[in-house]
Amino acid sequence: MTTPPRQPTPDTAPIRPILHENLDDKIYASVRDMLVSGQFEPGSRIVQEDLAASLGVSRTPLINALKRLAQEGLLEWIPRRGIFVRQLDLAELIGLFEVRERLEPLAAELAAPRVTPGEAAEMQAQWQAMDALPDTDESHRAFVDLDRRFHWRLIELAGNPYLASAMAPVNMLAAAYLHGTPRPWSDTVSDHLRIIEALSRGDAAASGEAMRRHISQSLDALRLESPGS
Repeated sequence: MTTPPRQPTPDTAPIRPILHENLDDKIYASVRDMLVSGQFEPGSRIVQEDLAASLGVSRTPLINALKRLAQEGLLEWIPRRGIFVRQLDLAELIGLFEVRERLEPLAAELAAPRVTPGEAAEMQAQWQAMDALPDTDESHRAFVDLDRRFHWRLIELAGNPYLASAMAPVNMLAAAYLHGTPRPWSDTVSDHLRIIEALSRGDAAASGEAMRRHISQSLDALRLESPGS
């Protein structure tokens, strides 16, 4: 007599297969990081064949990723001309910083009670080391990378998915097309240390105010570049 197959129970339910990471997402993340880190000049044309070859992928998933980046505003897809790295004018950069001035203090406030003492100490050590660097192109590149990671980390710590969704395109555009700060990078190190000091105390109000002052001063610097200012 044939034994009927055993029906799955909560303890013996079939194991779900592990899903492989979507190739389009991997390519999107790689190209996005290249844009944000300044590996493409604003206004330059993306040669799909060359980029596909350098990434070791076919054109179809690459095109899907490029379309997604164009929807997010990092690229411009111009019919019959091609795909270009987007250029932001001064007015657009000012608009980005006006949004940052409102939302990033909220991120700092929400992050304050979630930053562990160990992470705050690590942040402080990183920015103190940055303060000791000479003013060189290499130091500026290091600043851009640290600054980008610092601001993204506070948004992660804030733990608010709506805030993260709102800030993702803003911070990506600011990172990709400003590559740092409108002020001398060395002038902003003390800003970051003040933010971190407030974070280390878990002081939400002081963290938010320190972040607001940091963004506000950069916004003022951009506005001073505007004609008629």
